[in-house]
Order: sequence, then C-alpha cells, then structure tokens
Amino acid sequence: MKSKTFSNGLVVKHRRSAIILENADGKPETQSRFAYPFTPKELETFTDYLHQAANEAWKDITPKEAFSMGSDYDEYYDRRYDNNGYLSITESGLSIEAPHLSKDTLYQFNKAKIQSFIYDLQKLLSAIEENV
Repeated sequence: MKSKTFSNGLVVKHRRSAIILENADGKPETQSRFAYPFTPKELETFTDYLHQAANEAWKDITPKEAFSMGSDYDEYYDRRYDNNGYLSITESGLSIEAPHLSKDTLYQFNKAKIQSFIYDLQKLLSAIEENV
C-alpha cells in the first residue's frame, strides 16, 4: 500500500480499489473528530495527489458532482467497525468524524465517492483562485 503524509498530519494511503485517510499520530479509539487545515497551495498539492492516487486505485477516474447517496462522500459505512464515518470540506480544510471505536481508519473512499470529493476540491480551488 502506498502512502503520503501531509504537513497537517493527514495520511493518505491507497491500494487497488481503496483510498484511506488516517491520522499520522494514530487514532485513540475514543477520539473521533479531526480537523486538517490546508493553505491554498497545500490544498492544491493534496488534490493533485488524491487525483493521482485515485487513478492508480481505479480505472477511468473522472471528477463529477455527486447525484446520489452512493456517490456523496459526506458519509460512509465501515463494516469492520459497524459504524459510519463522516467527511466534509470546510473553508480552511477538511473535517472528519471517524467511525466509533476505529483504531486507525478515519475515512475510506470507494470510486464514486472519490470522484465527487475530487470534484468538490477542484471547485473549491477554482473559487479560491477567482478570489485572489
């Protein structure tokens, strides 16, 4: 599994058919909320890396708007912990609520969710560039 750690402590791991977000310092079972701030340049680097990782994990990755619950990255179900995880993009970065009692995974993407997530990141980057 390939991985990259960003300066804010967010770790992106990827393998065939999965992209996983983790915390660089690990995750205590009882801690579930995490915030990862990005500067505009760091957000661009993160988005580019995520797009590259998605293209290695799946074929034909095309960023697109979410039109169904299956492609909306806001929430995902983690079978291993029998609980949901949540992800949102904020003005300053990412906000993640990990599945309850998870020991490592903060969030895991499938193909549809990563496509809509990259789409929204690119949309945010465009808005930032317009305001500069």
